Amino acid sequence: MKITDNDIKSARKIIEDAFEIANSENFSPKSKFSHEVFRILSSGHLTFKYIMINALLSKATFSDINPLCLQKKSELEGAYDARSICHKVLVPFEKEKLKGILGGSNEPFLNKPARFPELSPDNAVRRGKDKQLLNLLCDFLPKITTDKIAFYALVDAIYYALKQIKDKEETMASLKIKTPSLFQIENFVEELLKNSYQGECLALAVGTLTNILVDSLEGTNHAIVNVVNQSGASSKEIGDIEVYHNKSILYAIEAKDKNYAPQDVQHAVNKAANSGCKRLMFVTGPRANLVHTSKTHTELINNAKEKGVYLTFLNYCDFTKIILALIPEKTLEDFFHVLIRVSKESRLKTETLEYFFKVAYDNNIIEKHLV
Repeated sequence: MKITDNDIKSARKIIEDAFEIANSENFSPKSKFSHEVFRILSSGHLTFKYIMINALLSKATFSDINPLCLQKKSELEGAYDARSICHKVLVPFEKEKLKGILGGSNEPFLNKPARFPELSPDNAVRRGKDKQLLNLLCDFLPKITTDKIAFYALVDAIYYALKQIKDKEETMASLKIKTPSLFQIENFVEELLKNSYQGECLALAVGTLTNILVDSLEGTNHAIVNVVNQSGASSKEIGDIEVYHNKSILYAIEAKDKNYAPQDVQHAVNKAANSGCKRLMFVTGPRANLVHTSKTHTELINNAKEKGVYLTFLNYCDFTKIILALIPEKTLEDFFHVLIRVSKESRLKTETLEYFFKVAYDNNIIEKHLV
C-alpha cells in the first residue's frame, strides 16, 4: 500500500483524536489489549515502542493494513509503508505532544529492529527481554483485526505515554539536588560503570564530564552527545561525543565499553578524517579491550597520524581524573543538571535512567524532599 498525502492527513487526524480522549479528565485505559500496550511502553526498548504505536495508528487509520508489516516490500497481505507513517506523523506528534517520551528519535524506523520487512519471532534481536517483547508484539498485534480495536488500543498507548511524562516530571520536582564534591563525582562514575547498559553508562559519564569542561570555557563552544548504538544510516555523527567551537569541530570522542578491534578504530579515524576532525579520543570502559589483533595502540596511533588525525586512548578512570582536575569548582553545582541534559540528548533507555538515578541517590548527589 502506497501512502499518499491524504493518508498522512488522515493518520494525523486519528492520532489527534486519540490524544484528546487519552488526555481527557477521568480517562482510564479500557481497550482489550491494554495490558500488552502497557508492557511494551514500560520497557526500555525504544524502537519497539515506536513500532507498536505506529502499528496501532496505521491500523486505526487504514483497516486493511497488516500491523505486523514494517516495510511496503513485505510479502504479507496488507503490507504498507509503515516508515512513512512513523516519520511523517508519529515522530512530529511525539515532539509536539509527548515531549519525546518514546525516545525522541527523528528516524526510529532506521534502527535495526524496524529494518525487517515485518515483525516475526525469527527476527534477530538480543536474547532475554528484547526477545520476549518481540514475541509479545508478534502475538497480540495480529489479534487487532479492526480499526476500532486499534483506535482504542492507540488511545491507551497515548494515555500511558502521558502518564510517564507526568510521573517523570513529578519525580524531578521531588528531588533535592546537591552540589557534589570532586571525590563524589569520581565515585559516582566508578559506581555507574559497574554496569554497561549497552554502553549507555559510559556515554553518559563521558558526555557529562565533557559538557562540564566545555561549558566552563570562554567563547562559543558546545558539546554534542550522540545516541548510543544508533544506525549509521540515520546519523551524520563523527563520534559518540563531538565538541565544537562555533560551527567548527574541535575534537571527537568514542566511548567504548566493549571489546573492539583495529577496524573499529580505523573506522572511527576515517570518519574523523573525512569530517575534517583532527583530534580523536578513545575513552574505554571497564569491559573494553583491544582484541583480534597483534597490533598495539601505538601502531594504531601511528596509522591515524598518516591520515592527519591525532588519536589518543584513555581509560575511563584517567579521563575522569583529568576532567575533574581541569574544571572550575563552581561548575560542580551544575553536575546533576548536566547529567539530565545529556541523558535527554542521548535518549537513554528507561532502565539506564532508573539505574543512574539510583547511583546518584547512593552517592548522595540527589535526595527526595521529605514531606
